[in-house]
Amino acid sequence: MTADHAPRGTVHTPVSARPGAAVAIALLTFLLSAFILPAAVPGRPTAAYLSAGLIGAGVVFGVLLAADFARAAAARRAGVEVSGIRVGAFGSRLTTVTKITEPVAAARVARAGLFVGGLGGGVLVVLGWLAPSGAAALAGSVGLWAGGLLLLLTASELLPTPRTGGGRLLASAVYRRTGSRERADAAVARAAVAVGWALIASGLAVTFLASPAGLWVVLLGWIALGAGRLEQSRLRTNRLLAGVRVGEVMGPAPESVAGWRTVAAAVEDVVAPAVAASGRTVFTVVDFDGALAGVVFLRDLDAVPLDDRGLTRVSKVSVPMTTVCLTTADELLTDLLPRLAGRPGAGLALVVDDIGAARPQPVGVVGHMEITKTLAVASLRAAVAGASGASGAAGGPGAGGPGAAAGTTVPGAARPSD
Repeated sequence: MTADHAPRGTVHTPVSARPGAAVAIALLTFLLSAFILPAAVPGRPTAAYLSAGLIGAGVVFGVLLAADFARAAAARRAGVEVSGIRVGAFGSRLTTVTKITEPVAAARVARAGLFVGGLGGGVLVVLGWLAPSGAAALAGSVGLWAGGLLLLLTASELLPTPRTGGGRLLASAVYRRTGSRERADAAVARAAVAVGWALIASGLAVTFLASPAGLWVVLLGWIALGAGRLEQSRLRTNRLLAGVRVGEVMGPAPESVAGWRTVAAAVEDVVAPAVAASGRTVFTVVDFDGALAGVVFLRDLDAVPLDDRGLTRVSKVSVPMTTVCLTTADELLTDLLPRLAGRPGAGLALVVDDIGAARPQPVGVVGHMEITKTLAVASLRAAVAGASGASGAAGGPGAGGPGAAAGTTVPGAARPSD
């Protein structure tokens, strides 16, 4: 039962497990029972180590799951629809139907999870430290290890990167002070890059001067640095493409190919003439009723062996519509890009006349070539505007000043690059 259909006063959060969760629990159990616990508390039976290791791994995943339940409760209080919690190889992960876009709400959700994870780890460490020697020594060692791992995971979650709780807390603080979402995201990106370089430098120093364990710090720094640079690239792209709509950059609508036809027939009747006439490389696939069934690329048709083209149907080598991103001509390109990245199967977005229609008709396509060309044109215009603005400031208003730069057209910039 989901939250939408739950009785009043009760909230259910579905939990699903992936095979990777069992692998991770087995690996943690093995490390505990074979190496960590025998070294910390020697002389115990193998069954005791195995049982204690399994309990320790279960406690770690249990606290991580409790942290996600806290995040789910905070998300619901913020008006976000929660779809469930997914347990995998790297712990549990909260999934939501609607994206949390408000920085303050995102910070509240992150704070709830960090509090539960940090509290659980701290309590386990204290209990393990206070556990008496003797029969309870093994349980105390499990508590120390599990609590220490949870505190380490919480500390890594506090790193100020775009995808961590620490980054959401920093974005919320900057947003409260400036009221600008763009400034908040830019601050997190800069912090991630700075922290990434600092962790890489310190990790390398620890590796060469003390222990190879410093390589883990280097790995954390590399991840933080990559996330920060990716966010900075996203912000630059959004600034360049601000206000640009899909209809302004889309290519012509692809020609249709019947999915039940063989590859040989489709190539001869539709694909080859279209490629010769306009250089088309993508085609829509329709079913018997004429409804959209997917898209097919020239490269996939060409990859079919010659001897099989007379038997292989186009539908067998096409990309189904479930993995194709749909958009309309009036959608902002900056809104489309995240959705396009979430469905990389086709690598393009199909522009239709009405997404909500029973049979939407394609009116265009937006792919890598269209986006790259638009970015190149926007970057050139920004450079020309900046150069004209600088020259206008130095020499006063005139033909090269900002007024002229606003309407400048870069000759040849609209042509796709080779």
